[in-house]
Amino acid sequence: MASIGAVTRQIANLEISGSQPANPRPKLGHTKQPSQTNVAKLLTKYAAPNPHATKPPPRAPSPTKPLTTRSTKATETTAKKVAGSSKPDLDIGKSDGGMELENEKRGTTVNGEAAGDLALDSSMVVENPTPKWTLHSFEIGRPLGKGKFGRVYMVRTKPPHQPYTLALKTLYKSEIVQSRVEKQLRREIEIQQNLRHPNVLRLYGYFHDDKRIFLMLEFAGKGELYKQLSKHGQFSERRSSRYIDQMADALAYLHSKHVIHRDIKPENLLLGINGELKIADFGWSVHAPGNRRMTLCGTLDYLPPEMVESKEHSEKVDLWALGVLTYEFLVGNPPFEDRRSAQSTYRRIAKVDLHFPGTVSAEPRDLITKLLQYEPEKRLPLTTVLKHPWIVRYRPKDA
Repeated sequence: MASIGAVTRQIANLEISGSQPANPRPKLGHTKQPSQTNVAKLLTKYAAPNPHATKPPPRAPSPTKPLTTRSTKATETTAKKVAGSSKPDLDIGKSDGGMELENEKRGTTVNGEAAGDLALDSSMVVENPTPKWTLHSFEIGRPLGKGKFGRVYMVRTKPPHQPYTLALKTLYKSEIVQSRVEKQLRREIEIQQNLRHPNVLRLYGYFHDDKRIFLMLEFAGKGELYKQLSKHGQFSERRSSRYIDQMADALAYLHSKHVIHRDIKPENLLLGINGELKIADFGWSVHAPGNRRMTLCGTLDYLPPEMVESKEHSEKVDLWALGVLTYEFLVGNPPFEDRRSAQSTYRRIAKVDLHFPGTVSAEPRDLITKLLQYEPEKRLPLTTVLKHPWIVRYRPKDA
């Protein structure tokens, strides 16, 4: 297990993604530093813009048999209403030819064991296989974003499939091999493909060619939540409460499936067509039926004391992160951020050095304090979070 000092030096040596601005200037009260690079971060996310504010995009059909939960049925009902007829209203934009040009210049064919490991195809899985997909199954639209291993494009399915709008994420196999994250990628896909919750970004299918892997993702019509937070500085209590309500419900679902997310933060959250929150990045997630892990991962500001101190951890790390997220929504920066050094941030986390500005009222302060407990077992359970007065106060009556 790496020591805190070793991890800190590792973080200092990591290259910040080129997609971030050189000198970002968050507006208003949002004083958080630029998103700190994850420890060996798997994938750089994308932003999905909202080209039609008044016309929601059609939801993609489920290529696999959905889980029969109450939230799943609600999601399917919503999807049918949104999809409507087979003629989509959403303009996917015009392809700039970047996918073809990039493929000519980027990546190489992988061979041997790595080729077998990355021959990922959802139509070939034993349980709930999808239809056979290839790049020719899609009309390619405009690029949505750029990541470490490739780009993301807005696409529409072609006949004989009904036309649905998706985000198609491309990953170059040779770069995945060079970064030694083959197993991490396979784990991310295996976890996300089996999740069905309205506040979890859906992975509908995946396929590959000789150089690339393609992930068929739900299109998040209103983009990155972090961009909204940067724009507004901080969120109102009503908006924050509704987001945390959705987060708590999604995390309770994940934990019921023995999935620990381990990297909850605004940068890993997207907003759907109706402004609903979507957990979008499962690069550090793990399926842990035993619920005990030792790997140090995640993002500095959101690490709980047990990870900082290199102790065994469980799904309770997500409860700590939920408390940090609530604080950042209301205040504009994480509670333990210390700009002097990473070590200073670690020390504040280990001591639970928590301070509130006067703008945070009593109810959310109570919730945050009960989530940011040093002892994992003392953290407020998600079932109790969902019943907290501050959450119930702002929950829509029809929710």
